[in-house]
Amino acid sequence: MKRNGRPKAGVGKVDLPLYVSGYRNRAGRAYYYYQRYRGTDRVWPRLPMPFTPHDPEFWLRAAQYERLDAICEAGELSFGHTGHAGQRRPLPHPAKDPAGFLTALAEAHALYEREKAGDHKTFGALIDLFTQHAAYQSLKPKTRQEYDRYLDMIRGVCGDDAVRDLTTVDAQQAIDTFQDRPATARFFRAVLMRLVDFGIPRGYADANVVDKTEKVGADSTPYKPWPEWAFELFFEHARIGLHLPVYSALYTGQRSIDVIGMLRPAPEAEAIELVTHKTGGNVWAPIHSEYRDILVATHTDTALLHLREDGEAWTLAGFRTAWQRELSYGQCDPQKSPATRQAEAKREAADNPARAAAMTRIREAGLVFHGLRKNSVCMLLEAGCTETEVSRLVEMSEQMVRHYSRDIDARRVAKSAMRKLEDGWSDIRSTVLGKARNRLTEG
Repeated sequence: MKRNGRPKAGVGKVDLPLYVSGYRNRAGRAYYYYQRYRGTDRVWPRLPMPFTPHDPEFWLRAAQYERLDAICEAGELSFGHTGHAGQRRPLPHPAKDPAGFLTALAEAHALYEREKAGDHKTFGALIDLFTQHAAYQSLKPKTRQEYDRYLDMIRGVCGDDAVRDLTTVDAQQAIDTFQDRPATARFFRAVLMRLVDFGIPRGYADANVVDKTEKVGADSTPYKPWPEWAFELFFEHARIGLHLPVYSALYTGQRSIDVIGMLRPAPEAEAIELVTHKTGGNVWAPIHSEYRDILVATHTDTALLHLREDGEAWTLAGFRTAWQRELSYGQCDPQKSPATRQAEAKREAADNPARAAAMTRIREAGLVFHGLRKNSVCMLLEAGCTETEVSRLVEMSEQMVRHYSRDIDARRVAKSAMRKLEDGWSDIRSTVLGKARNRLTEG
């Protein structure tokens, strides 16, 4: 997929659009900015670039800046945006009114894309058409949010390109940019394929070239249920503010995004009630007696159920950060500089070696929060619940419950077989071992 402007080398190995430069601070973090005519008396002020070249906002902003112009009036630059027909729309000065400048720039560029869409079957025009259609509007809010991320990326990189000019090679190259992130690559490919499919009967393309790209292999590693030793280590060493979310996930079988958003049930409530983010399904999870004891012991007057140690409610982002930080206790934090993370890891391991060892064992076993959902399913199946009952309780498809039940069924069959062998052993032993003495037990 083509980039707007002539690419040039940037920070690291990333090719940047024309006029975009980057630098790293002392901590090694990369920053980017857009600036024309450096080293001349016509130099522009540095215009900020959001995030990094891996983010869709970066390329969208580059496309917006590309259509900027600046006229020197009375010794001061006056900025404007050039529309599709060549008309100039004035913009606030980026240094005097940064927020107003970016807002006006986004509006001007959106108008430019709509004007251009009237003459060309571009990706930008197709995205506008798709997001106004029921095919997009009927998506679940969470799915729509994910679609928006990739649609913005496609618009930023090739919004002005004709859809029918896209080749399989272009699409494969775009997908390959995410080869180190398989889940992202799969979703990007799915959104691009869906978009082109939507455009075919509307005259944007004759065939879907994305269909010929390589399918990104799914992660075959299943989520593991937590063994008993993991719960013992976690509740012994993990920070107390993470305990209740684990119990809630175990007793309700919900995902972290739904667990953290749970409301505290009334003391007389029979069940935890919620609407899941992924499916929009209504969950009514009866409260287990031991779970009720935990809720009573941790009762507060707050609306939200799960709180930090300081009494403030967890946010999803805050919880996930704390969870990751807890399980990486005693390990080098990849988000920090090498010297800092090594020193911090060494200090943590020295301060609390038992905690560091516990979290290392849990981490190296590949146990994650989502595995608690499998624990919940397995508990219900082992208790004799039907697949339909489990499906309704944890809001999971019966097909997935059946997939989770394979290990449970295998254990059930094995236990049943051993019971039958025990019951008939007095008659069977002689046919297997004859009159052989067992000296190991005799002594």
